Amino acid sequence: MKLPVTRSTFFEYLGFNSTKTDTFHLDLPLQTILLQDDGTVHPGVFSTMLDISMGATASLETNSFATTINLNVSFFDLRPKENYHAKTNILNIEEKVITAEGIVYGQDGAVAAKAIGMFKASPVKQ
Repeated sequence: MKLPVTRSTFFEYLGFNSTKTDTFHLDLPLQTILLQDDGTVHPGVFSTMLDISMGATASLETNSFATTINLNVSFFDLRPKENYHAKTNILNIEEKVITAEGIVYGQDGAVAAKAIGMFKASPVKQ
């Protein structure tokens, strides 16, 4: 499936790197702008990473544009790591609603955050 390429300054500002083969991969090299005053990674970074990763995976899986309906995130390890990687699985597709789960791992394999989300599939505008 080939979705239209969109540019996001927000995506670029945070420093995300994505690759698409048969699945969607999202990586994040940590930058100091992503840290809170206490030196930990801001939880919103992982929320954004999981939302993007799960939404893109849902889009690829359904050949649609996926819009977030609900996102529930749990945070486990906010200590800064050099690199992060998000992995996503589709749990269920029912009509236009896709349920996905995602996990963000540090380069050491530790789980930083985990999410489950629901996405609405809409036709891709040509």
